[in-house]
Amino acid sequence: MRRLRCPIAASLTLLLAATAMADDVVLVPGSNIPATGGRIRGKIERETPTAIRIGARDVPLDQVAEVIYDAPGISYSQARIQASNGNLPQAAELYQKAVGETNNSLVAQDARFRRAAVLAQHARVDPSTRDAAIQALESVTTELANSRHLGPALELLAALRLEAREFDAADQALRELATLSWAADRAAVLRAQVMVKRGQSEQALRELETLIGRLREGTPARRQAELARAEALVGLSRFDEAEQAARAVIDAADPEDAATLAPSYNTLGDCLRAAGRTRDALFAYLHTDILYPSQAEEHARALAAIAELWRVLDENSRAAQVVERLEREYPNSPYLPAARGVMSNRPDR
Repeated sequence: MRRLRCPIAASLTLLLAATAMADDVVLVPGSNIPATGGRIRGKIERETPTAIRIGARDVPLDQVAEVIYDAPGISYSQARIQASNGNLPQAAELYQKAVGETNNSLVAQDARFRRAAVLAQHARVDPSTRDAAIQALESVTTELANSRHLGPALELLAALRLEAREFDAADQALRELATLSWAADRAAVLRAQVMVKRGQSEQALRELETLIGRLREGTPARRQAELARAEALVGLSRFDEAEQAARAVIDAADPEDAATLAPSYNTLGDCLRAAGRTRDALFAYLHTDILYPSQAEEHARALAAIAELWRVLDENSRAAQVVERLEREYPNSPYLPAARGVMSNRPDR
């Protein structure tokens, strides 16, 4: 029996090692790609602006929630921890260090993009660092143009350009984003939002209604377009229609669908706020705060709006309490300047 145990043990050891030493592609919830546990394990063979090749399968990027590389290196792993803890400048330095430490070109590309992304996140809180973030993102879009990071980098670049009110540059980035098949609808919605910021709400409304007409009902892209349509209606001072559009998305959503309802209630709050209905707007934002705090970006957006509205209602102590929550829970949120009362830095979305 001893002669049999050694080969079996050796085989099991090799099998476990092979299983452990593998990359992971985590799929988005509800993905149409069959995979055990919602993830595909294996060696990533290549990445392109549209798909990831893993285990002889091509996975479209719009089906990918996260990519986890096997043994990415100490600095890379430390950078991710620092980023999750909100230490963005330290994370950027570690990602830069990780680029030189790895022999895996895909890990190096990911580290370069993640460095640019955390710089962009930091720039939304500290606009004085915006130029450095834009430079890092532009480097990704040119030098890593054949990687999976092209689309996300273009979207971040557009967001920073929009916050700087560089509308033409933002629109150019989104035009490039639209050339990627998986991102075309998302780019169309974002371009419409740029139009609204430029005062071109009528044109934005026309384009959004055309887009909505061809998108399948109930899809995330359709919901995003419908909420953007509400924003365009606000830009035209058609407040009742804007409210109806936002409420329609809320009414059609599953009550457990936090990813839809959090931005929908926030958009409803924006519509009511623009119409001068301060208390109604406050209640809309409180829906997000109380019911959907799991949606970090939208929760931070709601908290900032709540702080601003308490200030409008001369409830300064309540406003201060909400700002403290925002600072504690989301220390790198781009909505912090608005919550603190620095209105010129309120982020454009």
